[in-house]
Amino acid sequence: MQLLTFTAGGLVYAIGATSVVEVLPTVPVRPVPQLPDYVLGMVAYRGRMIPVIDLPRRLTGAPARALLSTRLIIVEVAGGPSGEGGPARLGLIAENMVSTVRSEDAETVFPQMQLEAAPYLGRILRLGGQTVHMLVVERLLPTGVASGLLAAAVEPTTP
Repeated sequence: MQLLTFTAGGLVYAIGATSVVEVLPTVPVRPVPQLPDYVLGMVAYRGRMIPVIDLPRRLTGAPARALLSTRLIIVEVAGGPSGEGGPARLGLIAENMVSTVRSEDAETVFPQMQLEAAPYLGRILRLGGQTVHMLVVERLLPTGVASGLLAAAVEPTTP
């Protein structure tokens, strides 16, 4: 599987490239009150509003830096908020998003973590001398937050 890598807090993370819809430069985000600090708000994307997560803040507590390599990654999240309609979209702000790697090239694979406080942490891979932590994008938002935010981000269905 192809992986898209980026950094947060000096550590390398990755998401599966199959969930990536598009990679864009960062854009202004409309804040939404009363959300966790790592949810920056909503952005208009191809006729719908999608929530945007600051990945460095979600993973380390420190906000993403405004680097030339900081990007907005649009990912597809399977199922949508209640399993109705098409898949939902989610925006992820990531730093140093400059490379892709193949998970098949991993020298070592450690199993997925089972942490209640961080259900989005997946397997750890050792690739080309660096440690890469996989993220499970469907678990980046807590269930209560996801059900409220992803309703506008679902692909409209045709009757």
